[in-house]
Parts: sequence; C-alpha cells; structure tokens
Amino acid sequence: MLKNRAVSSLLLGVLFFLSSCSGATKNLGAGLWGALGGGHGVSQLVNGFASNLSKDAAASKALGAEGIEGAKNGLYNSIAKTGGFGIEKGSDLNSVLKGMKLDAGAVNGIGQSLDATVREQGLHAEQATAVSALWNEISKGLAK
Repeated sequence: MLKNRAVSSLLLGVLFFLSSCSGATKNLGAGLWGALGGGHGVSQLVNGFASNLSKDAAASKALGAEGIEGAKNGLYNSIAKTGGFGIEKGSDLNSVLKGMKLDAGAVNGIGQSLDATVREQGLHAEQATAVSALWNEISKGLAK
C-alpha cells in the first residue's frame, strides 16, 4: 500500500512538472515570436522599428505619426501570429499598411527601417531571416 502511494505521488509530481513546462512553452510561443524571446524581445524590435520609421523621410511622410504607431502595432501583431497567438482581424502589419496606398518609395523606406532595426538590435541570422521573410511577404502587394 505504501509503495502504491509513493508511485502515485511520483506520478502526480511528474504530471505537474510536465504541465508547468508546457505552459511556459505556450507563453513563449513558436515561430518568430519565440525566436525573439516572446513579448519583451518583440516589443524591443517594434519600438526600434517605429523610431526608425520616424527617421526615414519617405516612410514618415507617407505614414505620419498615427500610421507609424499603427505599423508598430501591426508588426507586433504579425509576429504574435507566428507564435500562434490569436490577433484581432485586420490588426496585422499587412492589413494596417494595405489601406494606405503607399508608393514604392514609402514601401522601400519601411523595409529599410525594418532592416536598420534588425541590424541595430543585433539579431541572429535566423531571426533576421525570419523578419526579412515576414516583410517580403507583406511588401509584395503594397506598392502600386
């Protein structure tokens, strides 16, 4: 009887440990979200992105202050989506920028701002490649 109780206790401990580990993994997520270290790393990236957007003449002129804030939040949501998080429809970067009728110079400025942010933040090659792939997918249909 004592042996059964010990085994049961051990099993419960293992199950508790495994469930707590899976919760931590869910909080971090997968994809680019996880690669950047979750919310903190993504926030650093999008804040740097917004700062660089405001410094780029073409992007800043096309977006304005409100558009820069929208792009910042849109990038955050796009990255969150890669981590498996549900986001509000129309709140990702593609949706935010698509309605702005951006010219090629503005789209190029946004891309350059994102590239500059990646360099400034010293992202690893895999992280930089993932950010680039995300932007390349978004930018395809933007410039008219």
